[in-house]
Amino acid sequence: MAYTKTITIDEKTALIASRIPNFSAWVRMKLYEHARSASLEHPSQVHIAPESGRIWGENEDKCNPKHKKGVCKACWGEE
Repeated sequence: MAYTKTITIDEKTALIASRIPNFSAWVRMKLYEHARSASLEHPSQVHIAPESGRIWGENEDKCNPKHKKGVCKACWGEE
């Protein structure tokens, strides 16, 4: 399910946002990063890949470390 949120930005931040491809996806990733760092959610609940896609690592239970969305900090830490 998708939700629409509206934000207000100034001229300078609008220029920055215009240079980010798929700004919505970027904002979602930043929200996940914030949740992990602020302990708003338990790290095991915030992964880049769905559970069925976590097939990497020694126990084959980690997200792809070279995922297009970046390294999953829930799986690989702050490396």
